[in-house]
Amino acid sequence: MSVPMLSPASAEVVRATLPAVDGAIDEITHRFYRTLQEAHPDLVREMFDAARLADGTQQRALAAAIASCAALLVADDAADPATVLAPVARRHRAVGVQAPQYDVVHEHLFAAIADVLGDAATPEVAAAWNDVYQVMARTLIDLEARN
Repeated sequence: MSVPMLSPASAEVVRATLPAVDGAIDEITHRFYRTLQEAHPDLVREMFDAARLADGTQQRALAAAIASCAALLVADDAADPATVLAPVARRHRAVGVQAPQYDVVHEHLFAAIADVLGDAATPEVAAAWNDVYQVMARTLIDLEARN
């Protein structure tokens, strides 16, 4: 598998906005899980441990994965995102995550980002962070497909 990378333009925007997103990531992930639960209660019930959601462990795990992957992708010596996403892929495989579910996650995650960041979520910022998400999703889907 080739290592997915961000375009130089996206990397620049992500690098510049990483502190702001990192500072808001807990609120973003809490809002994400709340709206996902409201829209897709069966999906949430099947895929997530209720205790981990209730105590915030799941939200912190998602926040850490996003922040770690984004930081990795914009580092001067960018490494393969699989290095931070492999444990996530193992958990996804164990609960049966399917590739189309990444579209559902994308919809609710980006709505949460727009809500929390407000005017700071310009089209340029949204596009750059969308690129981060797409790299994460492609990497996870590839890892989950492996035996």
